[in-house]
Amino acid sequence: MTCVFSMSLTLGAVLSGAKDGSPEAQAAWYREMHANQPIRYQPEYDLWEVFCYDDVQRVLTDYRTFSAEILVENFPETEGMNTDPPQHGHYRGLVSKAFTPRRVTQLIPRVASMVDEILEQGSTDGWIDIVEQLAYPLPVRVIGEMLGVPTEDKERFRIWSYQLFGFLPNQDNSELMNYFYDQLDQRAKEPSDDLMSALLAAEQDGARLTREEAAGMCVGLLAAGNVTTTLLLGLATRRFVKQPEVFQQIRHDPSLIPGVIEELLRYEFVGAYNMRVARCDTTIKGCEIKEGQVVMAWLSAANFDETHFPHAEQFDIRRSPNPHLTFGHGIHFCLGAPLARMEAKVALAGVSTGKERIDFREALCSMGEESLKELMEA
Repeated sequence: MTCVFSMSLTLGAVLSGAKDGSPEAQAAWYREMHANQPIRYQPEYDLWEVFCYDDVQRVLTDYRTFSAEILVENFPETEGMNTDPPQHGHYRGLVSKAFTPRRVTQLIPRVASMVDEILEQGSTDGWIDIVEQLAYPLPVRVIGEMLGVPTEDKERFRIWSYQLFGFLPNQDNSELMNYFYDQLDQRAKEPSDDLMSALLAAEQDGARLTREEAAGMCVGLLAAGNVTTTLLLGLATRRFVKQPEVFQQIRHDPSLIPGVIEELLRYEFVGAYNMRVARCDTTIKGCEIKEGQVVMAWLSAANFDETHFPHAEQFDIRRSPNPHLTFGHGIHFCLGAPLARMEAKVALAGVSTGKERIDFREALCSMGEESLKELMEA
């Protein structure tokens, strides 16, 4: 049975004890919570917050105790993913047959071509705004092409993708869902070499996704494949402003880009958390959690746990290993993670090796700190 939890999308910001939203302020607060209050109860929400790496990892992986069947009001739901085994295995297995690592790998040359095209078109005077001209449009184009969105619909698709997370007014997703229904009906009659057709064709143990499930999964993939990459590139811009030497390092040695991406995911995603609901009475660090109570697993706090990340408050692009939990852990690990990593890697490679000059401070102004906060709270 799914638990429905009412909250603001900014709950993480409301509960945070940091003096501001910067990674440095958040890290200081996480250090304090790790030492003094590694688990905390919020009676206003009947909610438990968990901060330490091992406890967060347990909440994410122990689905027999902590259920993912929690529906947060006003937040886009990914069809079939907010479930526990065996239902989750059914959905995940079917989607994994369509959304394969091979499909992501095959996209690399096309994404590189998109990046080159965007940089060339955007650089009218030798300068490029990495956020406005790359971070926003690239992920929408990539996921649109993967799904098979017709060229004439791409502008509508872009608007819907921003509405999905409240970047534009109107969070009624019925128009987007109806669009996917129509597109899926067309693929059922005339399959194409795209992700929508692959979702309909995927079969496991004789079962396939229904039309409604496939449409919901398309919405989820749009969210997973769009917002994360935009945020990653925006946060990379902010980091390059703070530490210009990091950009110079990847200019001279592009092999460092994967390390930069992983450290951005660990260090900069300071408001990341997952929600679970207790399926039975249990304890964490001696605190009794009752059946039906919600548990907020602070992924970002886990990413600053010194027991797993020595010198956690340092931004270190050569950190190894870097077992951050930003994409989750266990059976609910983010399905769109390989796509987001690939897009960010190709985009940063294009920017760092291109001839265009980049004013990162101007780019950051075009996004603005408020826009970054909106993305992180989405």
